[in-house]
Amino acid sequence: MPHPRPAKVAACNHVPEPTMDHDTPFEPLNDLEVRLLQAQDGTLTASQFLDGLLTSTAFVLLDKAIGEDGAWDESISPLVLTSESGEPMFAVFTAPERAGLWHEQLPQFAHAMPIAVHALLAGIGDGVGLVLNPGLDVGMEMIPDAVAQLKQRAAAITRGMAH
Repeated sequence: MPHPRPAKVAACNHVPEPTMDHDTPFEPLNDLEVRLLQAQDGTLTASQFLDGLLTSTAFVLLDKAIGEDGAWDESISPLVLTSESGEPMFAVFTAPERAGLWHEQLPQFAHAMPIAVHALLAGIGDGVGLVLNPGLDVGMEMIPDAVAQLKQRAAAITRGMAH
């Protein structure tokens, strides 16, 4: 099971990673961020954090707004970064405010879309990892194999919610 830890450097077409002002303390903006901090300091287990993550709402950056009808347009691209080892990493944020640094670096990704994490996982293809709060100390990185395991866990939880 992956352990929440600072998100590693990720790059999108060799764009430098945004830097955060490390003198400013991270103030959690929502329950998900409180749990992420607890997981990083050891007061919450990785398993407990991930179970909570699966029932949370997160945010992704898109290069186009979703239409008023809410229908997905196949021409929309989400922000996908590249890990140091060359793997695609889906960028996910715990709050829209956490995505601001990336929007400054990559202004084409101006649209923050809220999405249920279990629904997001269902749409992530095989071989793709996930980076939560890229560029921030309060985040985590999951390799593609860990995302595949989390997708299985999400499917089990989703089945449980349907009963």
